[in-house]
Amino acid sequence: MDRRDFIKMLGLAGTSAAAYTACSAYMQEALAQSTTIEDLLTSAAECPGGKLADIEHVVILMQENRSFDHYFGTLRGVRGFGDPRPLRLRNGNPVWEQSDGARPYRLPKLQAHESGIDGETIPADSAGSVFMADPAHGYDTGLYAWNGGLMDQWKEYKDYVSFAHYTEADIPLYFKLAKAFTLCDAYFCSHNGATDSNRSYFWSGTCNGLAANAFFSSKVGPRPAWKTYPEKLEDLKIDWKFYQDGLTWTNDAFAGNYGDNTLEFFKEYGDKTTALYKKNQSVNSVLRTDANKPSQFEQDIVDDKLPEVSWIVPAEAFTEHPKYPPHFGEYYVHEILRAFAANKKVWHKTLFLITYDENGGFFDHVLPPVPPLNSGLGQVSPGIKVTSPSVARDFNSEHPDKVSGDPVEDAKYEKVKPTIPLGMGSRVPMLVISPWSAGGRVNSETFDHTSVIRFLDKWLIARGKQDAATPAFSTISSWRQAIAGDLTSTFDFSRTRTEGLDKLIAPGEKATILTDANRTSARAANLAFFTPGIADVKADAYAGKPIGTKQDKTRCEILPIGYDFQVCFRFGTHGDGKKRVEWVIRNRGALGAAFYVTPYSRTDAPSWYYSVEGVKPGGKPIEVMDYAQIANGVYEHAIHGPNGYLFEFSGDSLDAQQTQLPNIIEMKSADDGKKLQIVFEKWQTASSKLKLIDAYSGTEQVIDKAKEVSGTTTVEIATKDGWYDVAVVDGVNANNFLRRYAGHLENGKISKSDPAIGLEYDAKKRAYIGMVA
Repeated sequence: MDRRDFIKMLGLAGTSAAAYTACSAYMQEALAQSTTIEDLLTSAAECPGGKLADIEHVVILMQENRSFDHYFGTLRGVRGFGDPRPLRLRNGNPVWEQSDGARPYRLPKLQAHESGIDGETIPADSAGSVFMADPAHGYDTGLYAWNGGLMDQWKEYKDYVSFAHYTEADIPLYFKLAKAFTLCDAYFCSHNGATDSNRSYFWSGTCNGLAANAFFSSKVGPRPAWKTYPEKLEDLKIDWKFYQDGLTWTNDAFAGNYGDNTLEFFKEYGDKTTALYKKNQSVNSVLRTDANKPSQFEQDIVDDKLPEVSWIVPAEAFTEHPKYPPHFGEYYVHEILRAFAANKKVWHKTLFLITYDENGGFFDHVLPPVPPLNSGLGQVSPGIKVTSPSVARDFNSEHPDKVSGDPVEDAKYEKVKPTIPLGMGSRVPMLVISPWSAGGRVNSETFDHTSVIRFLDKWLIARGKQDAATPAFSTISSWRQAIAGDLTSTFDFSRTRTEGLDKLIAPGEKATILTDANRTSARAANLAFFTPGIADVKADAYAGKPIGTKQDKTRCEILPIGYDFQVCFRFGTHGDGKKRVEWVIRNRGALGAAFYVTPYSRTDAPSWYYSVEGVKPGGKPIEVMDYAQIANGVYEHAIHGPNGYLFEFSGDSLDAQQTQLPNIIEMKSADDGKKLQIVFEKWQTASSKLKLIDAYSGTEQVIDKAKEVSGTTTVEIATKDGWYDVAVVDGVNANNFLRRYAGHLENGKISKSDPAIGLEYDAKKRAYIGMVA
């Protein structure tokens, strides 16, 4: 069916269920075959190498309620379902295998919905068109599912619907964008809760402890009154605009903006005489209502009148918030992309960001960075300020002030508020679309919603619109400034050649519209949403197989990021004279990093949290140190960090042979990241040996005192494009001694994704099963 036939059909369809069926089928076909992305890529190829200041327009779209694994867990090259180093639950299972048989499964694509119109049913053409139940996604259930970092209560508090996911066949446009531009696989929502608090971070850098929608859209309590970023733009006389087809929330899912323009609930936006109010509360259409007449957004692009900063806020049906399906959002995004393609000169100087306010209750397996709120929960390095819950609140506070709009309900949390972090929450998608992010690459630097503000600040400095010494936006906490990046690593301004792009073809031209008939049928389908259950989990094509087999094993290019840290282990002596295990997290890189320490040998604590700031130019490495007491001599811990980093250490402190084995005191890059150097401390006995096993190659080597030089022993192993996974075990005795290090060495250059993605790790052989040399 071509576009003209589609539009003609819509005009004749009336209000039958066939209108929605045809619309859904058309979306699936058109989005999969769309040439708009190829057109943008072809045009992007015309752009020379550039710099940040060459971006003249930033357009930002924040969608609703989808997690990263839920959308992109099967995509090649990302830390998705094939993550070779996932968190291990306390019961020994990988994090995917939750209670009561819950695990990720593809959403069924043939679910039929009662349309409510003449008794007809609407078959879904793919999972991307299924109207699905909305998982629980409040702050309370978010905290329970996270469970202090154990990540083992998702089924109990989110149910089976949480584990549904899509594939490329279901959301073809988004996969096509990810394979054409840059996708961030370590972008987290700012708050482990619902929409308004996250959107407050997005537009103002904080939620100021207000952890529920009630304090924003439900207008409980005084209006938020801290400064927002559009106010700063107004002060700087930077042109900004909201594109929205309607205002506020309405009963009609195709009208208004679903209340997602959270700024309207702030005090400063309530005065109808101000520019803030007028700009925020203006209707500037994004979608065409006439197939032959451009929307305001299109017209601004055609006329080269796009403002410097634009935010797009769609109506409910296009936000992708369940129960509305992804295809409606893809349609909306496609129309935005088609508008960019209408004026290549504007496109050549434009950045388009697509992200999601929250995970919406959908499962994601990666541990979200969180700060320790007191020393019993972990440590932060000296340059990071986290305001204690015991003193007056300020913008460095990372604990909740109010959890619920109901005072009685809120009082239930009074005792735990000082120990529960506001966030970050789960990963959500972030697509970076511009001529300088073309290439289908992945960026794994840690970001959250405050990163968008950080980027805008950096960009304004590059454009000469504010002084280079301007401090960070005042509401963004010290911890987030240290741990979340500013998005500048998502670009390749050198225009490095990208391998493997398909031949590009000519662009499409026509717009599509959704008629009243379409919308009526969709509203009816929304009332007959599908709630998945255990039967759908069991019906998954990969049921009974490792979750990693779901992910495409094709490798892709990854962008360089500024991480350079290591974790070292040592024994210490506690105040009672007993041995204890100690770990030192040493950061040598420009980026700050957050870590979890999970003690599997102890059940009296979930996890501990650590954050280390980045090193300033010319500065020395920054360290934090902590320890754990040992019960009965046995210890077993895992430390997870950014970009798939893992350090596991286990053993028996009462075993004299183990305690005489040398510790690793340094791990560093050699030969531009092609090799990893491992430095051991002085040997205590000549009879001891260590065996080092490279999980990527399967090779083993024995290390002993004979290799010691000047009191240390240095060993080199070859990496796989910077990736390493090395296990060190006792080379003489069969016991529980283990030091396992895995991660990626950065060299400032574009590299390739982890070759172990999609493979199983054999914990006995300490190697990846099926690794190709």
